[in-house]
Amino acid sequence: MSGGVDSSVAAALLQEQGHEVVGLTLKVWERARCCSADDVEDARRVAVRLGIPFFVLDAHGVFDREVVEPFARGYEAGLTPNPCVVCNRRVRFRWLVERARLLGCAWVATGHYARLEERPGGGFRLRKGRDPKKDQSYFLVPERPEDLAGIRFPLGGWTKEEVRRRAGELGLPVARKAESQDVCFVPDGDVAGFLDRRLGPSPRGEIVDREGRVLGTHRGQRAYTVGQRRGLGISAPVPLYVLRRDGPDNRIVVGPREALLCRAMDVEKIVWLEDDLPQEFECSVKIRSAAPEVACRVRRRGAGARVRFATPQFGVAPGQFA
Repeated sequence: MSGGVDSSVAAALLQEQGHEVVGLTLKVWERARCCSADDVEDARRVAVRLGIPFFVLDAHGVFDREVVEPFARGYEAGLTPNPCVVCNRRVRFRWLVERARLLGCAWVATGHYARLEERPGGGFRLRKGRDPKKDQSYFLVPERPEDLAGIRFPLGGWTKEEVRRRAGELGLPVARKAESQDVCFVPDGDVAGFLDRRLGPSPRGEIVDREGRVLGTHRGQRAYTVGQRRGLGISAPVPLYVLRRDGPDNRIVVGPREALLCRAMDVEKIVWLEDDLPQEFECSVKIRSAAPEVACRVRRRGAGARVRFATPQFGVAPGQFA
C-alpha cells in the first residue's frame, strides 16, 4: 500500500472478494516521493478504514543494493536504466513476496494496471491492463517467469476513472489524491545532481558533432541521455540531439534527429513468457514506457534476439527495457 488510490482500492476489492488482507507499505528511501511520512499515514488511514492489519517494512537496504546502485552504475557506464522495472523485479516480486509469506500471505497484490492469465500447463501470462491510458505491463515483466506466481493485479480490468469513483463510494480518504510520475528517489527530477552526490562530480568535457567538431562544453556525461535535445547549451542552425555518450574521450556526440532513427536493435537477457516460439516471428514492441507499440520482426539468437522494426524508431538507447 503506497498511500495512493490504486493500491487502496486494490486492497478494498480483495477484501470484498472474501480474502484476508494485510496492508504492507515499503520504506525504500529517505525523502522518496513514493513513501513519504504523509504517504505512510495515508496508507495507515486506509487500512483503518478497511479494518485490516497494517505494517511498514524497512526496505532501504535491498532498495539501495538492487535498484539505486545499479541505476547509478548504469548511468556511469553510459546506459539509460529504468529503475521502476528493476524495483518491481527485485524488490516487489522477490523481497516483498518473501516477507509477505513470512506473515502467512499466499501472494502480494499491487495497484498496477495489468492482468495475469493462468496458462493451461501452469504458470501465468502477463497481459496489458484494460485501460490503455494506464496500462503498466511494460514495468511488470519479471526477471523469472515463475515470479508471477506470487503476484496479483486486482485493477487489471478497471479504468482509472472507475477506480477513483469506487474509492469515493468506499469513503477512502485518498480518492482524489494526485499521482507521482518521477523517479521516487530523485523527487526533484535532477538525476545528474543525484548521481554527482552519490558518485562524486562528473568531469566536464566537449560536445562535438559527428565529424568531431567541438560545439560546446558539457557539464558531465551523466546529465545527458540519448535523444535529449533540451539543455545542451549550444546553438546550431538545426535542432541537435544527443546521439551517444563517448565514455573514453568524455565527449557528448550530437547530431540531427534523423541520425537517431534506428532500423533494428539487439536485445539481451530476454524473459520468454510464451513457450514454443519459432526461431523467427512477428510481433509488436515498445522501446520505452511511453512509446507507442510498433510492428517488428524478432529473430532469436541464443539468450538474445535481433529486433527489426517495420518503421525506423527514434532514440533507441542502450540500457532500456523493451
